Amino acid sequence: MKVFLSHSTKDKEFVQRLAAALEAADFEPWLCEVDIGRGENFVAKINEGLGQSDLALLVWSPDAAKSAWTEQEWTSLLAQQVEEHKIRLGIILLRDHPLPPLLRTSNRIEARWDQAAAIREVLDWLKGRQRVQRFSGLKAPVYLPDYRPKDFVGREAYLARLQETLTAESGTFLLHGEPGTGKSVLALRFAWDAQKDFDAVIYQSCGQRGVDEITAELADRLPIKIDVKTLPPEEKRKQSMRWLRERQSLLILDDVWGRDVRQLEPGPPCSVLYTSRQPSLPWISAQQSLEVESFREEEAEQLFHAYLDSVFGANEVTRYRAVLLGFAHKVEMLPIAVAVSASLLREKSASRLDRSVLKLRLDNLNDGVRDVPQLFQKAIASQPQREQRLLAAAVVCVQESFWLPLVAQIAKLEEDEADDAADRLVNSALLRVLDRERRRFQLHALLREQVRTDCGSGEIDNLQQSHAAALERLFKDWETRWRDCRECLAEIIPAAKFLWEQKEGARQSSLSDYGFVVARRIGELEDAFRISKQDEAFHAGCSDREALDVLHRSYGNQALILQAWGQLEEALALFKKVEVICLELDDKDNLGISYGNQALILQDWGRLEEALTLLKQQEAICLELGDKDGLQASYGSQATILFSWGRLEEALALLKQKEAICLELGNKNSLGISYGNQALILKAWGRLEEALALHKKEETICLELGNKDGLQASDGNQANILYSWGRLEEALELHKKEEAICLELGNKDGLGNSYCNQALILQDWGRLEEALTLLKQQEAICLELGNKDGLQTCYVNQAGILKDWGRLEEALALLKQQEAICLDLGNRDGLQTCYGNQAVILQDWGRLEQALALHKKQEAICLELGNKGQLGYCYWQWGSLAERQGDKQAARQKFEQALAIFAELKMPRERDAVQAALDKTDAA
Repeated sequence: MKVFLSHSTKDKEFVQRLAAALEAADFEPWLCEVDIGRGENFVAKINEGLGQSDLALLVWSPDAAKSAWTEQEWTSLLAQQVEEHKIRLGIILLRDHPLPPLLRTSNRIEARWDQAAAIREVLDWLKGRQRVQRFSGLKAPVYLPDYRPKDFVGREAYLARLQETLTAESGTFLLHGEPGTGKSVLALRFAWDAQKDFDAVIYQSCGQRGVDEITAELADRLPIKIDVKTLPPEEKRKQSMRWLRERQSLLILDDVWGRDVRQLEPGPPCSVLYTSRQPSLPWISAQQSLEVESFREEEAEQLFHAYLDSVFGANEVTRYRAVLLGFAHKVEMLPIAVAVSASLLREKSASRLDRSVLKLRLDNLNDGVRDVPQLFQKAIASQPQREQRLLAAAVVCVQESFWLPLVAQIAKLEEDEADDAADRLVNSALLRVLDRERRRFQLHALLREQVRTDCGSGEIDNLQQSHAAALERLFKDWETRWRDCRECLAEIIPAAKFLWEQKEGARQSSLSDYGFVVARRIGELEDAFRISKQDEAFHAGCSDREALDVLHRSYGNQALILQAWGQLEEALALFKKVEVICLELDDKDNLGISYGNQALILQDWGRLEEALTLLKQQEAICLELGDKDGLQASYGSQATILFSWGRLEEALALLKQKEAICLELGNKNSLGISYGNQALILKAWGRLEEALALHKKEETICLELGNKDGLQASDGNQANILYSWGRLEEALELHKKEEAICLELGNKDGLGNSYCNQALILQDWGRLEEALTLLKQQEAICLELGNKDGLQTCYVNQAGILKDWGRLEEALALLKQQEAICLDLGNRDGLQTCYGNQAVILQDWGRLEQALALHKKQEAICLELGNKGQLGYCYWQWGSLAERQGDKQAARQKFEQALAIFAELKMPRERDAVQAALDKTDAA
């Protein structure tokens, strides 16, 4: 065997010792110093030496790296490795110097520390190569498909991992992924690149065939010395595995379906690369497998340039990058779909590229070589009937993701059957797991398209009917099954659309109403808004009474969501639309409701007089119609305004009227609300025992009705009374009950209030870090729900903690955010509270004049709103400020004003605290 020694002449001492050892072992070394005579053509002789040699050894060192002749030799050798399909190069690391990337996967022998041991290792390696050549001949066998992936782009990380795992020493590896992600092409590209590193490279397709059939095909390909055609399958496998083990081989088993294919794994020194849709094979560890994913944007872009630059020019491909990538996203960046679309675009060179993209159809991605629909059709057909039923049911659900129990109902499968079917489909890479805990899954867009095509329009209609019916059954029980309903909220939109198109307006309206109620109740306001907008779209432009009825309900529902998001101007505009429709239809009942809703917005803006006027109009309509239920609602809203003005006696009188009507009608739910609001007035008067008794009545009603939402509100209010008494542990326990109910119901708004109240207790205990954490959770909820009013309350409470820590600048910054929100919402009551708290900080800084100006602003708003309680706090703080200014007369005046208000409102704690401040002023 002739061995070509490539080296720098500066390393000739080692090379000469190596050559002598080779000769002694019956190898024939080729050295330029010996084999090129003086005056001969140097280049020609080197090429001749390379051509005649069976193997080559590159002696690597800094000098070899600098040598142009050495570089020409090893690059020529690498080219021959691929061309002739055999290992021709080994590297001896003589002295430290980085290897070029192309050489890093070659056979390497360490000689930097022990040259004698290195020479012995070289001899052992050459003898091994000599034995291999006796079995396979000088030309190593390579069996690869004719197609060489010339249009291959990207995937460098995958190739590097395969190179690292399978070429350095023998091993096994699994590439898995969905159909069309390019597993086979990736394996093929690796095989072409890795030819230089193996004695034999065999690419064997498997598919849904038995192991005996695959064995027969493999054995026929291998140059086994005996005739294996007549042998039984077991003996064919034995002979094939022996042949592969006798040389450093790479066996690629492509598209593996069955576990029995493991019988084809020869063992060392043969490396085996599997590709499969299955995410795991039992005998391969998770560390030895990779999921082949869809293209990244840059890979898709690179492929479009590779296909289209020669036809359209690189500039045009770049110009329409967004359009091309838009289509790539439409097919979810699936490599085969991107490649086929690029191939089809290449045939449309008469049209502008962006126009050609618009003509691409998902159901016709076939370029004559690769047929995407057929790929998915075969994948679907490979599944049993049960799994195909589950796939068909899934395609009528929303594309983003579906809930498995709903699909099971549509497919008429028991849940256990559906679970088993889903397991099989996931294992076949036809179903994606999005959330295992919530049982949410997804289909690839192209798979969905193919399933729809296979089903046909008639079957799809039947499935959509089943989809709508399953949702109707579920949402009718929403109060007990709201968690399940939450998983299916997005399904309301397509189901309602289908029912509308089927002229089943009553079913559509009912399902949409259920969806809206659930979504609003659990805080999924985006879904609630989308459902209402769809209702509007169905009836837009219609003027019949039925359409107008739906429109005013849709406008009202949208307005409620906008109101919750703090978009009050837009909400009011929609309530005005409701008012116009109700006037047109002479629908006084809904007109009164519209007035009530408009009043709530005006109340949020602090325009209480206007709000009360609308509520009086609502009251008049209810009296005219004899609508006692609407009347009690109006009385409750009016009482809220009177309460905020400090007209507590009048507010209580209205709530008593509300109570009487509710008792007459047997309206226990509203009766409980009345008791709760009456209790708030009694609490403001300091009549806490009576207030607690009313909250207990409210609690009893909620327990009787199963009204958990009302129950959590009652628990929170009872906790606030216990807090006033200093019974903080009991108060916190009730707030924890409130929190648990809100979590159960998905009531995010109530949950935020609970966190706020718990934070106040923790703040009193000095556990400020924990309190701030809860307030941050409340803030996150308010931001999620768009609850600006709750957000401003959260900021003022956070500012209180920062003030306790002495971080006054941060506290003031939060109060400024609160101020901005209150100005945005027109929330005058929140604004006056904000001015008062800012004034306290300015007072601490000694900026007394600025603090006084804010207290005057606070006073003006409280007088405008008739808010006596907050006016009392304003005068209390103002008195403290005047005392610091040395104005005892002003301090006494403000303390006395505060004292009179707290006495009138029966607020004993505040009254006693102000009296103490007044006594201190008198004594000074």
